[in-house]
Amino acid sequence: MKKDKKELRTGFTTGSSAAAAAAACLEALRSGIPPDRITINLPLGGTLTIPLHGFEQRNGSLLATVKKDAGDDPDITDKAIIGAIVTPRSSLAAPGIYLKGGRGVGKVTRPGLPVREGEYAINPVPRAMILDEVTRRLPENIHALEVEIFIEGGEELAKKTLNPRLGIVGGLSILGTTGIVKPFSAESYRETIRLCVEGVKREGIDTVIFATGGKSERFTRRLYPELPEIAFVQIADFLGYALERAQAEGIRRVILSCFFGKLCKWALGGEYTHAHSQEMDFTTLAAIAASEGLSQGFCRFVASANTARQIAESDLPETYTFTRIIGMMALQAVRNRLDRAKEVTILCWRFDGKGYLQWPE
Repeated sequence: MKKDKKELRTGFTTGSSAAAAAAACLEALRSGIPPDRITINLPLGGTLTIPLHGFEQRNGSLLATVKKDAGDDPDITDKAIIGAIVTPRSSLAAPGIYLKGGRGVGKVTRPGLPVREGEYAINPVPRAMILDEVTRRLPENIHALEVEIFIEGGEELAKKTLNPRLGIVGGLSILGTTGIVKPFSAESYRETIRLCVEGVKREGIDTVIFATGGKSERFTRRLYPELPEIAFVQIADFLGYALERAQAEGIRRVILSCFFGKLCKWALGGEYTHAHSQEMDFTTLAAIAASEGLSQGFCRFVASANTARQIAESDLPETYTFTRIIGMMALQAVRNRLDRAKEVTILCWRFDGKGYLQWPE
């Protein structure tokens, strides 16, 4: 990616910031000396060294902060102060590490999110990162520890995000699946897709796999181990542009790999599916369910859903039927953008990667 002829600078996530702050507290607890920077493990391998913003001791607790650096990505949390307060506890009910949110970290109040209702919005990967960094630094003589994550000004920052609409109240979420923030430029992303599809054609490969992100790509690689790496192209929200390039290059076979949220937006005709450009239209999805003869109760459930994930993961008996309907609509929408000679397949993954649905069947 280029920006004024310079490479866009990567940054690190709120999850990495929180993990680094917690790790710094444990380093100080173990050695008695607060570090000026800390090295953490990344979820997909490798390490990241993050400078400390501040450190203090107060009433038996240790507090460390990190200034989040989102690189050249226009992230609302760039330069936010994210911290951890670590307190050894002899009064806790049982030994262990107790992780919770503090000021500026939101609480989940609706279903359909990676974190259960009533819990702090610390997503599974950042939660695992924080616990890993604390556990591997925990002194042997400490058996119970409380770790509180906070974000200065998180309540106000959250008002500029989708959190209130999703039912996350009181602050921001601690996010990240890789620990790294890759700068996003719509123009450069489209250019990357164009170059990748041209590369597929140049190598004489007749199949391109358009995945919406790193996770869906990893899952799909397991299904097609015979395809070279160049055949896998991450398209994020740029479905329309990716299909346009596949059409222009005469690629014979197009495989799309996604999760249910993107599938719904594709079914509704979305070509650019970023949440700020195309919100999930649950009213229309409910109308589709009604037109297909699904029960009034299920239609009401769809209309009132908080996220597409809530629908996909529900155990209602009509969920499977509805998912198949949406998949067929998405398949037809994609086929309408390509010539009839193209072979098109859509894969929609479970969020844990342990299963998928496919169209055509």
